[in-house]
Amino acid sequence: MEQLSRFQIGIPLLAKNVEIFGPSGSLKIDLILDTGAAFTCLSWFVLESLGYNPAIVRTKQEIITANGNIFVPKISVQKIKLGNAETNSIDVICHDIPEFAEIEGLLGLNFLKHFRTTLDYKAGYYEII
Repeated sequence: MEQLSRFQIGIPLLAKNVEIFGPSGSLKIDLILDTGAAFTCLSWFVLESLGYNPAIVRTKQEIITANGNIFVPKISVQKIKLGNAETNSIDVICHDIPEFAEIEGLLGLNFLKHFRTTLDYKAGYYEII
């Protein structure tokens, strides 16, 4: 049986206590749930804290920013978990988002595509099954 995870909708749309796993352990962080982002995006600080070194990664991903196209490191993290939803060995891009200093990144479609995600703005929640 599929397990449901339900979360309250706010502005911005946050995925709270997302657990990211790496060689040095795991961290629980808040990410913006971004259905328009192809990739999950994590800050340099988060990836370095988990034992990754984005500066030496050879694989780069081109992304579009407000300031134009840039190439950023792409890393496969061990696991991402939000409530009961989790996926192993998932690619993330490494980029700091200056507009949201207190947020450590975006939870994108490459995570969400593994689940049925329902956004119910009228009722004030989103679900991931």
